[in-house]
Amino acid sequence: MAAGPEATVVAKAAGTVLRGLSERATATPAWPGMHEALLELHEILDDWCQAAQRTGEALERLRSQHLTRSYVAYMAGVGNGGGRSVRFLGIPLRQGYIETAQRDIRAIMEPPAPVAQRWSPARRRQAARRTLRRLMGIYCPDLLESFHRAVEGRVDWVTRHRHDIDHALTHGLQPGTLADMIREATRTTTALASARDDIKRLILERYPMGTATAGGDTA
Repeated sequence: MAAGPEATVVAKAAGTVLRGLSERATATPAWPGMHEALLELHEILDDWCQAAQRTGEALERLRSQHLTRSYVAYMAGVGNGGGRSVRFLGIPLRQGYIETAQRDIRAIMEPPAPVAQRWSPARRRQAARRTLRRLMGIYCPDLLESFHRAVEGRVDWVTRHRHDIDHALTHGLQPGTLADMIREATRTTTALASARDDIKRLILERYPMGTATAGGDTA
């Protein structure tokens, strides 16, 4: 146990920590920095759009070249006169991909209250109101609506077709069914890209390059 001058130093340090925790617990939750949050949201959508594009390309190759996994394995095998290099375009439809994207989006749109403020119901409610979702609902409601439609549409498509696509890439699929799947994939990919581009335009209009933004800027 610390004693003498050392005990005094420890006590002062502990007091400082406790005061800091107390101040954070009673402080009013801050509004999010809209610039930084929109940039993060844009990057998530951009990554998702690239993944969706790869999915569409794989389906198009399946339709135009009948390039299933079994065919690729055969063409690249030793029984093919030494093997022929055939690159198969994989797609990111594995379990957990869209779930991770949704979780990342929620963390930006509606982050939880800081740990020090979670003990207070009033502070938790206040933090729940001060989110990027609320800000977008005020400043750009049409963008918020199109963003939600795009995300929900793509999530619904992937959820419904994840196993069907995996089966198709392994064993093939009837042309009509595949065409419908590709058409819907293209539509949902286009919607995602449109939402991403709308967010980019908002960022460029509101925060042009070289313009300094204050830490408390929210719109």
